[in-house]
Amino acid sequence: MGIQKEMEGSALSWAPIKTTELDCETAALLRAAMRPIFSGAASWSNLAEILKGKGYRLAFRSGRLCVTDRTTDARVCGLNFLGFEFRDLVRRLGRPIVVARGNNADGDILAERPSPQ
Repeated sequence: MGIQKEMEGSALSWAPIKTTELDCETAALLRAAMRPIFSGAASWSNLAEILKGKGYRLAFRSGRLCVTDRTTDARVCGLNFLGFEFRDLVRRLGRPIVVARGNNADGDILAERPSPQ
């Protein structure tokens, strides 16, 4: 997800944005597109697959579940922005399969349990 912004001279480029930088119309459109995906998901793997098809994925950043861009890994929005609470999703979908990354309570939600090797 990006926004066009003016650079030095007349060149235009795309830069990742945070939900705190969104205008109210774009924020409303993002919520309108994402909420039905989360509301209609039957499982964590179903949710992950639908988001994958749209170019997003679920990840923990600093201990908070958020939607990230698949190509840039940039954070798009958090659950609170979409109007969901993690505990409500866990109650409905069960516990997600999470792989820890780094030392900052970061991690990725997997669509399926990895096979032992």
